[in-house]
Amino acid sequence: MTIPPSYQRVQEHLQQVQNDPSISLDVSAIEKLKAEITESTDRGVSAALLTRISQLLPVLREDPTPLTTLGIKATAYCSFTDLRSIDPPVNFLAGIKAPSPPINLLALSLLGKGGLSPSDAAVVAGDSELVASLVELWLSTSTTEVAQCAFEVLWSLLEVDHTSPLENGDKSGGNKDAAGGQGLMWRRVFTDKNVYGLFFSICSLIDAGQPGKLSKREKTLAQGRLMDLVAKAGKLRWDAISESHIPEIESQYRSNSLLHFTACQMVDTGDVLMHMTLLNFFRELLQIDPPGLLARTHVRSTSTFSSPALDFLVSQNLHATILDYYLHPTKLDSIDLMYISGPIMAYVAQYALLYPNHLLQKPQDFLDEILGRIVESFALPTAQWAHGPVPTGDLRVLSALPRVMLVKAGVESPNPLLAIPTSPANKETLDTLARIFHGPPKSEKVQSLDLNAPGQIPTDWHKEAAAARILYFTYLNNNMNFWSHIVAAADTIAMHDVALAALSLMKAVITANWQTLDETVRGSADSRFQLPTEEQLGRLSPSAQGTLPTSGAWAVLSPPALTTVIPYLFKPPQTYANFVGGGRGDTESAVWRVATAKYDVLVALYDALSENKLEVEGYDDILRTLAQRVTEGPLGPAAQAGSRVDAMEM
Repeated sequence: MTIPPSYQRVQEHLQQVQNDPSISLDVSAIEKLKAEITESTDRGVSAALLTRISQLLPVLREDPTPLTTLGIKATAYCSFTDLRSIDPPVNFLAGIKAPSPPINLLALSLLGKGGLSPSDAAVVAGDSELVASLVELWLSTSTTEVAQCAFEVLWSLLEVDHTSPLENGDKSGGNKDAAGGQGLMWRRVFTDKNVYGLFFSICSLIDAGQPGKLSKREKTLAQGRLMDLVAKAGKLRWDAISESHIPEIESQYRSNSLLHFTACQMVDTGDVLMHMTLLNFFRELLQIDPPGLLARTHVRSTSTFSSPALDFLVSQNLHATILDYYLHPTKLDSIDLMYISGPIMAYVAQYALLYPNHLLQKPQDFLDEILGRIVESFALPTAQWAHGPVPTGDLRVLSALPRVMLVKAGVESPNPLLAIPTSPANKETLDTLARIFHGPPKSEKVQSLDLNAPGQIPTDWHKEAAAARILYFTYLNNNMNFWSHIVAAADTIAMHDVALAALSLMKAVITANWQTLDETVRGSADSRFQLPTEEQLGRLSPSAQGTLPTSGAWAVLSPPALTTVIPYLFKPPQTYANFVGGGRGDTESAVWRVATAKYDVLVALYDALSENKLEVEGYDDILRTLAQRVTEGPLGPAAQAGSRVDAMEM
């Protein structure tokens, strides 16, 4: 252990300031000492400095930031046990309650060390007044940095103290990432009246602006902070936010749990900004334990396709209200709609993506209404698709819908997918097509479980993978210039965002997760979403296709992609020499970004073809040329790279 060279000088200086507070702090000496403190610094130095700073802060007459930052640096390598062994004891409570943000930050830095181990968190949990002061500071402070730091400390204490699911009484398995704590911090926060009651009293608008209370603006800030905690806590312990803990407190605010208060009673939805925040909060709730494309091994909700969070939103009529907002936006004030339409559509997209089978159980009229809403939003002039604004929210909803729903739409009702133009090219439309054609993520490739009778699951990973292939060929059949448009967009570096999106679409198709239409995948005859047979799909596609490709890589080696995409990929990338001024105006490195994205597509195609040999004419020649282009790297042949460097040096 070492002692910093300037330690003694600073200690003497701080003693002088303590004796005579009119003396100004020597900031340069303090900064020098901060730079000298390392992990090998003697812990006695840290303890002595923190003690000196604690004694000096009450009498200091200037900004305490130099001292508080010194205290933070001096204790950076100390454990919570080290801090508790300092004599005289560190007064965490005084630092939390101090009306000074710099002092608050120092106290929070010290207290945060308790969140590094369950035993230290248990020590903090044993002090009711300290935990209550931490919660009050977090919710009440007007300083964003202090609020963020206080939340991080509070959350670290809860997270490290998270008990196993069985200790929580959750026999279903619950969250598998328990930290192995004792749960003392959770009990302190959610069952101590002096702590739990603060969530309600500080965030409720009932007494806003009254003497000694926060203003409405300050309370809305607290409300947003509480929503963050509720959403995060719900992911670890749903019971903590959804169950009643202290009825006498909850009933005062017409609620039966912290979740019910936060979602249904706390926010004034007449405040459009808070309404936006609330809608975003509901969307975060949907992310808690969603089923995705799976049926669950255990039922913790009303169905294997739901979740406790969605059940809550449904039971409080919040879910239906948001869906109704999306389908009938004229019910909302036109000014409010400008602000909340985005969060509404983000919620609908999240719901469709995370709860596809729950959505598919809705009546067909309801599903058709969603499709009709999207089709209507796509009825735009060509110039608007080129120059905007485009219906980004509806495109997001479309890309999240179950693909089997879009396949059915192509048979019995207008299919919004076919209304998406590729010319003029637009980043949002290309991103939407990429997600739909790529198929479901492989991480969700798990067989549906036997909690449902065969054929009763509207969709699963295999059906979505098969539907992605169907939708690709259906779209191609209705837009024979599709690949020509995509290649043209990828080659237009002046619109590099669009070019990158076009290249991402190429890669999405090449690496697509597709499935063929065998009987086990198509679904039962009585299913609303039974997929067509291979023969039926063949009739939907161009006759020139012959046997339809079963993979994305094969699709790219088939017309019309074969005569457009492959020549483009074989062509060397554009260089700075292609532009006036040798690329001096390329401040965003568009040429390089497009070249590397194109190279990624080349590598993806080469890898796909190397893994699975295809019976395609000229396959060996294509693979050999691909190997050569991959070897050359993103910049192309060495001579081309040289000309690129020359252009950059002009």
